[in-house]
Order: sequence, then structure tokens, then C-alpha cells
Amino acid sequence: MMKTMTAFVLTICAASVLAGQSVQNDPIEPGRLNSRIGPADPQRYKSIRDAKNWENPYLVIRADGVEVIAKGLPSGRRTVPAADLRRTLIELPETAWPYGRVVAEQDIGIRAADRSDQQPISNNRNLTLAILKTLQVTVEKWPSA
Repeated sequence: MMKTMTAFVLTICAASVLAGQSVQNDPIEPGRLNSRIGPADPQRYKSIRDAKNWENPYLVIRADGVEVIAKGLPSGRRTVPAADLRRTLIELPETAWPYGRVVAEQDIGIRAADRSDQQPISNNRNLTLAILKTLQVTVEKWPSA
């Protein structure tokens, strides 16, 4: 009886894994950052003055989307439509967030001479800030170049 029960449990677990379901408690909830990523820890980043030393995700707001610079991305950076930012941040590994739930954010420094990119940049910034708020991510605003 015990042998049959064990085989049954193993079969159910294997079927769940094959179906894409987690058998144990998964810290990743749909639409949310990994629960193991703690709150922002200012003691770990307040002294950083140069962007090259920033280790958490760094967001550059552009007219064509948001450039995400982060560990865990194949090339280290990717420009995504602002609407895809949530998914991009959620898919980053826990190791991309050593300071907790905080990102550095800045507008792109090089702008169109006629300022025709001002409205798209503003729209992308507003959507980015709304997404970060729903993900409970602190924003450290950095000046544009």
C-alpha cells in the first residue's frame, strides 16, 4: 500500500512539473517581482555617484521605449516598449537586484533638435513610473547626460 501511495505521489508531482506547475512554493507570482527581492536598501547604494557602479537595473527613458541595463539580460541591455517593462523586470533574476527593489532612472540625454521626441519620452516616463509603483520599486532619479 505504501509503495503504491509513493508511486502515486511521484506520478502526480511529475505530471505537475511537466504541465509547468510548481510542486513547491514558487517565490515568483504572476505579475510581481520575485518575493525574495527585498525592499530597497539605501545603505547599499546611497554613496554611488557614477552609473557604472550601479548594480541594480538602470532605466533610460527614450522616445522609442525604455532601455533596461541590467545583469541577467543576455547583452546587459535591452530597449523595450514601455508597456513591456513590467515583464522585463519580472523576468530578471534575483541576482540583478542586490540593493533590493530599487532602480536608477533617467531620461535619455541626446534629444531631437526640434524637441519632437519630448512627448513620447514624457509618455514613456509616465508609464514607467506607474509600472514601478505597482511593482513597489523605489525610483532613484539620475540626471540626464
